[in-house]
Parts: sequence; C-alpha cells; structure tokens
Amino acid sequence: MGILGCPTCGKPRLFNYAVGWSENGTIVSHFRPAFRLVLVESALLEDIYQRIEATLEMSIRELVFEAERAASIATIDSLIPDWLVRVVRNRVMMHPTSRVMEALSRVAGLGDVHNVFYHVFRSALSRVRNEYNRELFAAMLVGSFERMEGVVYDHAWIEMGDELFIFINPAGGKPEIASRIQLQIVPPLPGNRRLELCPRCGFPRALDHLCWDYPNAIIMDERRGVRMSFVDCYAFSAVFRVLIEELGDDIIPIIVEAAREYTLCSIEETGLLRGKRGRKVIYEDFLELLPVYGKGNPVQSEIARDTLNVTIENPYSTYLLSGELLAIYEAVEGHPGTMDIYDDVQSVRIGIKA
Repeated sequence: MGILGCPTCGKPRLFNYAVGWSENGTIVSHFRPAFRLVLVESALLEDIYQRIEATLEMSIRELVFEAERAASIATIDSLIPDWLVRVVRNRVMMHPTSRVMEALSRVAGLGDVHNVFYHVFRSALSRVRNEYNRELFAAMLVGSFERMEGVVYDHAWIEMGDELFIFINPAGGKPEIASRIQLQIVPPLPGNRRLELCPRCGFPRALDHLCWDYPNAIIMDERRGVRMSFVDCYAFSAVFRVLIEELGDDIIPIIVEAAREYTLCSIEETGLLRGKRGRKVIYEDFLELLPVYGKGNPVQSEIARDTLNVTIENPYSTYLLSGELLAIYEAVEGHPGTMDIYDDVQSVRIGIKA
C-alpha cells in the first residue's frame, strides 16, 4: 500500500491538505490554526514520563492516559468540523471514516492499525503494529472513537501469537482525574520567520532527511536512524500542569531535568557538536531548528562568555525546551549550568549561566 507523494519533494501530500508550517514557529492544522502539532522523537514522551516516575516514586499513568485521550478528542475537532462529525455519525459512514483515521495514524508515524471487526456504537477489534507507544496510542484510539461516535469507551490489549490487538468497548464513565484535565488551546503569537519550504506542498526543506515507511507507520530520521512522530502539543502540557497543581512548583525542576537527561543522551547522534564550528554557531543552528519541528519561534538570543539567554515565542513546552537548552549549553560549554525561567503568555525567556 502506498501513499500519494509530492511530485517535487516526495513527502506525503496529506500534509499539504491537513497541516502546515507557520511563520511563528508552529505546525498547525489548516482547519483550526490554533491547534498545534510537534515533531518529536517517538521515544521522547515515554522516556520523560519514566524519568518523572522514577524521581517521584509513583505512577502517573492514569493521568497520562486521560490527558492523551482528551488531546485525541481535540485533534479530531481540529481536523473534522463538528457538522461533519454529526453527518458521519451513523453505521454507514463510520466504516469509511475509520479507514481515514487509520491513514492519518500511519502518515503521522503513530502506528499501523486495521479493524478486524467494527460494530458502530458498540465495539471494535483492531490489529495494531509498530505503535510508537502502546499506552499513548491506546489513548489516541479510545479518544478518536469517543469523539466520532459520542460514546465513552474503554480498551483492552490482546496478544495472540506474534500479533497484537486492541479491543474497544463502551465504558460506564471516566476516572475522576479526567475531570481535572484542561487543554489550553490558544492562538499562537504571530511571527515572521521564513522557512525554506517545498513550493508544491509546503514541506520544510530542512526535513528532507525524513523517510516515510507508510505501510508500517514509521517515519525515520535517516541521518540518525531514529524514529519520529507527529504528536499534539497538549497532552504532555496537561500532564505537567496537573502535576504542578498537585505537587507544587518542586515538580518543575524534575521535568526540566528529565528533558535535560534525554537530550544529553541524544546529542551525540544528532551530530550537533561535530565539526569545527564555534559555540555561537552551534547555538544558532540549534535555535534555527526549533521552528522546523514546531517547537517555537526564537525571537532573541544573547550569547556571551559562559552565558546563554534566549527568548522563544510559542514554546511547545516551556519545561521541555528549558531542559533541551540546558543540555545543549552543558555539552557546548563542558560544565554544568544553572537556569532561570521567565514564563509569560505564549513566550518564555530562558537564561543559563555557569
């Protein structure tokens, strides 16, 4: 099974129809420009959550699942107008609609899913392969079924031989924690950062190294051999927000440290420090990549002796970005850094010094 590619750059044409890269450091839905996606390493979120759990010595899995379920519902809302959801919410239209959702999952690098049987408004059994994360992918599927059908669902994983299946069936309700999850979807600040885009489909030239294995739902960074995925910007932000509300600001350094440790582990394979470039050039190269991945728009930077100050508008996550910048600083400077974070509406100023 193939996918329609751009005749100029070869990337999936679906991006031209559904999402696009804005001049303000964001990747957004064409149908709802306030709704953002971000391109991340597929292992990032699971690694971050595991590091937080190890530090807290407690599970946050129920919170993670409910946040991703809510974000999946918001994702459907960003792609499909409410009137169209009402039109397809019937036993005839939901079957082809479910195949469209399967295609979106594959092109985003999230997982390959095929219905074995599907009884609209009652249950579904689907074969799943190459899910980027089993728990998060299950939440996405449950949220998608819930939004499209208007039915609250639960799920169970079933392993038969070498094959994996997910069974989705109606639930009596959601856990109490679901009521405390609020997704903050606000319009990003405007910007004037111009990316070099394919003139035919609008895909960034800086991502030429991405390769789609569409039948297997895998996006590979061919330079590094790392799997990538397009995910929403809201589930992990909601998780962090609830943790801060329940545990206080002491959780913030834990989130930042988790991102720092993950980034330090991946710096070597990114090749960011290779060559004989100066420290200023390395920092600038890193900041230039943020809009390409939808992580934000760096509008100001000050690079002096042993210090780095950066202002980023529309940050995809203040805390994850802070951890990434701290990791880059320590790798470039060769010593630990201390950080100050000045968070504002849709803008963050991060200052790092020795």
